[in-house]
Amino acid sequence: MISQSMRPGTARMLLAAAVVAAGLAASSAWYVSRAHALDDRGAQVAHHHAESPAVGRPELSGFAAVSREEVGQHVVAPAFHLVDQAGAAVSLDDLKGRTVLISFLYTNCPEACPLLTGNYLQLQKEFAEAIRKENLALVLITTDPERDTPSWLEDYTRWLEAKWLFLTGDEAMLEPVWREYEVYREVHQEKQDIVIYHSYRTYLLDPAGAMRVKYTGVWQTETVAADISKILE
Repeated sequence: MISQSMRPGTARMLLAAAVVAAGLAASSAWYVSRAHALDDRGAQVAHHHAESPAVGRPELSGFAAVSREEVGQHVVAPAFHLVDQAGAAVSLDDLKGRTVLISFLYTNCPEACPLLTGNYLQLQKEFAEAIRKENLALVLITTDPERDTPSWLEDYTRWLEAKWLFLTGDEAMLEPVWREYEVYREVHQEKQDIVIYHSYRTYLLDPAGAMRVKYTGVWQTETVAADISKILE
């Protein structure tokens, strides 16, 4: 697994992973070739991810277990009060009036999270105008608040040239959010690294703050894009 000391290389690798996932071509050969363009630490990380089961066979990270559930217009999304990558307080009420997509992941994740990151970047390109006009908000909530601090998330967001809100806080702030959004989370110490096992939950909210669709697993961008388009119409 990836250690905290490898974060600069990790960020570059995750950028590569996002581009690959966004283009629907997550191949280990790409990582190996990309390693030549990175420094030694980044190359180590790229090779590590080339061997990840989520890269060569993304279905192992949830594609085969994806479910989509239409919730309806009468289930109000649970409130939250967290902090974004700029250190600013963000609540769900602040996002009222926008269609909102919320997913849960963490930046040091070695397997499925980079695939979701890539999906978000693909949606960012497809809905650039809606994001610019503040009709759509792409939101990520960390499952690893100890390492995903605002300053780190700000760097991570800048490296990826992302237009999302990446939210964090302390565990006391996040635990009720994870619980209300049905995100199961376990922290494991594996060798010298901390690995967070967590549920892959994504929610699409309408501008009134109602849950319209719930996704489980690593969804395909085409499915979510179609659902976003319906609400934006």
